[in-house]
Amino acid sequence: MIHPTAIVPPSAKLGQNVEIGAYAVIEDGVEIGDDSLIEAHAHIKGGARIGRGCSVGSFATISGDPQDLHFDRATVSFAEIGDGTVVREGATVHRATAAGGATKVGRNCLLMANSHIGHDCVVGDRCILAPFCALGGFVRMGDDVFASGGVMLHQKIRVGDGVMISGVSAFSTDIPPYVNAHKRNTVAGINLIGMRRRNTPPAAVAEVKRLYMAVYAGGVCAENAGKLLAQKAYSTPEGENFLRFFAEPGRHYIHLDREKRR
Repeated sequence: MIHPTAIVPPSAKLGQNVEIGAYAVIEDGVEIGDDSLIEAHAHIKGGARIGRGCSVGSFATISGDPQDLHFDRATVSFAEIGDGTVVREGATVHRATAAGGATKVGRNCLLMANSHIGHDCVVGDRCILAPFCALGGFVRMGDDVFASGGVMLHQKIRVGDGVMISGVSAFSTDIPPYVNAHKRNTVAGINLIGMRRRNTPPAAVAEVKRLYMAVYAGGVCAENAGKLLAQKAYSTPEGENFLRFFAEPGRHYIHLDREKRR
């Protein structure tokens, strides 16, 4: 299943039924799980750990060096791709900056053409990054996130579970779970369609909507959420998840759309 023009060193660990296309380059120490496909001209660099049933498109690069001016290329670090994830043509996932560290992409994700995941990022399961979406270093993204085309995420921000991010928008502050985010650092309500599509119980949807309104009612979001946590003003896992996001260290939070409040 390896094309005769592909470069695959003996040190590479390939599972069963792995297919490697023409002119693909697999470097020393790479691991690729069963039933995975590496298309023509893909470059799988040292430190890549690719799961079962994955697909890596043409001209994609997995485990490229971090775009960090202080990075020492002699550092041994990794990029891990979860089972069932599809990496389309031209997409890039860079390895971590710290020795022994790993950039991580979860299971059953879709990284569309020319999307980018920077060094030390952690991306959850079932996330979709549309074309030309880019994550700066150390971004933490939850499960079931959809980032539309051209979205830019600043380094070290957090994105909660179930978020929908509108196209050609940019964020330098944290995005709470289950919201619609758009423009620059603004929130536009709860991602009700996404929650319903994931079969979230109606009681949980209603609770998240109520807590969202309370947290964004005015004042400091983190203080509002802290009071609600102390009062245990939740009865569903989704409600607790929404509030606890504000209790963790971060880079402040996206704000209400001021234009809509006029």
